[in-house]
Amino acid sequence: MKRKLLSLTTLFLVIIASHAQTISIVGDGVNGWPPNLNGPEITLSTTDNITYTIPNLTVTTGFVKFRQDNSWTTNWGGNTFPNGQGTQDGPNIPTTAGTYDVTFNRSNGTYTFIGTSAFPSIGIWGPAVNSQQGFAAPDVDMATSDGIVYTLSGFNFSSGNAYFRQDNATNFVWGNPVFPAGTAVLNGPTLFIPGGEWFVTFNRITGEYSFNYPSVGILGTALNGFTSPDTDLTTDNGFIYTISNLTLTDGEVKFRKDNLWTTNWGATDFPAGTGTQNGPNIPVTAGTYTIEFEITSGNYIFSNTLATATSTREKAKIYPNPSNNSWNVSSGTSIDSIEVYDIFGKLIQSHAVNSNLYSLDGNGLSSGVYFMKIMIGLNFTIQKIIKN
Repeated sequence: MKRKLLSLTTLFLVIIASHAQTISIVGDGVNGWPPNLNGPEITLSTTDNITYTIPNLTVTTGFVKFRQDNSWTTNWGGNTFPNGQGTQDGPNIPTTAGTYDVTFNRSNGTYTFIGTSAFPSIGIWGPAVNSQQGFAAPDVDMATSDGIVYTLSGFNFSSGNAYFRQDNATNFVWGNPVFPAGTAVLNGPTLFIPGGEWFVTFNRITGEYSFNYPSVGILGTALNGFTSPDTDLTTDNGFIYTISNLTLTDGEVKFRKDNLWTTNWGATDFPAGTGTQNGPNIPVTAGTYTIEFEITSGNYIFSNTLATATSTREKAKIYPNPSNNSWNVSSGTSIDSIEVYDIFGKLIQSHAVNSNLYSLDGNGLSSGVYFMKIMIGLNFTIQKIIKN
């Protein structure tokens, strides 16, 4: 019986293996372009036919693409490095010389090149990245393409202290108590990082660092194409992002975070809708628009600047603010709903309103800063409120 089960298991694995797709990486950044390869095509390994990897791959400055089954019928390319989201028949991926652990996801096209022996590792280390274990926990590693400038995207910090640290060495740390930007000193005092999501940049040579709200940009054929740089929106709270008087042509756009395809939003609705992760391109009608985008929900609205409608911010008023126990919210038109978020972007209250005036009870809130999202029709705004 055991032999029979073993034989069936082996047969199953052989069948799975026979149907697995081969994923390879080609280009002058690695081993040349087919058919003029400098040796065998470089293939990645997989255990699930979805995620493919290759460790310690030596890469030169140039371009690469991923392709399936040693054929150009199915291939992926992108325009960002060291990570991004490849698209079918996309552009060649630019590379920077180094040695990398490479990962590619066949189902969604995402790829990462993580430097190994070519560059020192730089991480952020301390209670701000692990509030439970603090300095007993490992670093959160940053990404680099040149071994000098390191970045960290998409990480939510707890309020607390931290260092920049090289190669996980406790005696090779940089710090400076100044936030959000400054010059860290080797073996200097710890940074204090307020809780929230920050886009972090650190220069290993100069010690310069910065913590900024994540950027949100818009790009696509309605602007300068999907391979051109993003047109960034601005924010003063890290939740709602805006841009005024942006001229668009007939075409399509998407929103994305930190100039990376790792986090992007799209939908089929225009001029207002809710973008979803890796959603479809947003169809756009030519015009000049003021655009608002909310990063926590993906809600967006394109308001034609020639229209006479008053913006949501002009309609809604909050008073008193700061407050000891409650806030009054008033508007010239009916308010549909109100949501309250903490500084980490977590939804903590939601209220259906359907009135021009609403009193928000804050007795259950601790003292501190919160964000109130006010929905009026297709418009929305987020305003900061303070509980004494």
